[in-house]
Amino acid sequence: MVTAKQSDTIDENIENLRNPGYRETQEIITSFPRLMAQRVDPKNSTGISEKTNIGILGTGVVVDSKYYIDKPGNIRQTENKTDFAINSGGYFVVETLAGERYTRNGHFQVDPSRRLRTSGGNPVLGENGVIGPLPQNFTIDTDGTITDTDTHAVIDKLRIVDIPASSLKKEGMTTLFSSTEQPKDMDKDSLRIYQGYIEESNVNIDGQMVKMLEVVRAYSANQKVIQTNDSLLEKAVNDIGKV
Repeated sequence: MVTAKQSDTIDENIENLRNPGYRETQEIITSFPRLMAQRVDPKNSTGISEKTNIGILGTGVVVDSKYYIDKPGNIRQTENKTDFAINSGGYFVVETLAGERYTRNGHFQVDPSRRLRTSGGNPVLGENGVIGPLPQNFTIDTDGTITDTDTHAVIDKLRIVDIPASSLKKEGMTTLFSSTEQPKDMDKDSLRIYQGYIEESNVNIDGQMVKMLEVVRAYSANQKVIQTNDSLLEKAVNDIGKV
């Protein structure tokens, strides 16, 4: 049922309101093929029954797929040097057992071997592979270049890729995405990466409340249609059947 799936999506969006890098989810709703309803008229003088078109009959709708809003979320300062926020287009690239995946969640951490990882333990990738080992003191430029603060040596550069929102496919309930097409490297001149910040969820809570009201009203309207049909069927059985 479409309203039930819409309700589930709204619940998911609200639950992830404070989840860094979360992308708001919406449904793509398509309709089933419509049918032309016809009335069969009594046979004419030639013994042939004629048909008269009386209108289009809808056969319902279905949630065909989901898509993700690519609007940036608010940037919040954390002062944690392993938190990175992308204040432009693009996605971080991480390594998983299933291959490369992409995320806007820059809430990273450094493991015991000084490698940069996501909060879920997946290595974060730079242009030279897994980023690290990192020194105790390092900085990141807005283009993603990681530099040793003490020696000024360049360690690596974050891989940031551009992916159209229509190509994103979410990996379960995580903030990781795969892509249906090959991602492209972001133009370095358009990159804006900030250290000590994270990007919050881009969910619009006011918009979710409006959608929730719309779903409740649609559910109520569908319920009334079912009740009306039940009443008509009851009359057909109890009254018309006696004739």
